[in-house]
Amino acid sequence: MTLLCLILAGGKSRRMGHDKAVLYDSVNTLSRRLEEKGCRVVVACGSNERNVLFSASSWPDPVEATSLADVLRMFALEYDEEIQLFPCDMYRLDEEAINAVLSQSPGVPVDIDGCEQYTLTRIPRAYDFPTVSSLNELFVNLNRNDMGMLGNRLENFNHPIQIDDLNKSNQ
Repeated sequence: MTLLCLILAGGKSRRMGHDKAVLYDSVNTLSRRLEEKGCRVVVACGSNERNVLFSASSWPDPVEATSLADVLRMFALEYDEEIQLFPCDMYRLDEEAINAVLSQSPGVPVDIDGCEQYTLTRIPRAYDFPTVSSLNELFVNLNRNDMGMLGNRLENFNHPIQIDDLNKSNQ
């Protein structure tokens, strides 16, 4: 069965100061890479107006959703299959890191610093979602998958200084 990958690209990017989902065309690039691997891709785009930003199928947040946990719970109810989450702001994800994420068993990846990366969670089919608002509580019953071997490639980018550092390291 084809794995369903949900790219999370509907956030406000308040700390960054501009839309992380369009920075480096990261969502469309990740979509293409996942599709080339045989995955089915849907982008959680936030609002209907953002559909035009992405080449993959988009799924706007339900009106009644008040948190990302609500969005994920409602998405899983509509798409009753195993779901692999990807955030739009992990700009260091390379081929090896994507392959490691795609090959993980259902659970929450743990990075090199011991941080749980909820936005890279593999959600099993028919997961019994608790009615909570935080991702920590939402995925409390899932296994933890050690992905420390990927180093800093699981870093979320939330501040402009991180982008400056990334740009300098790519020169």
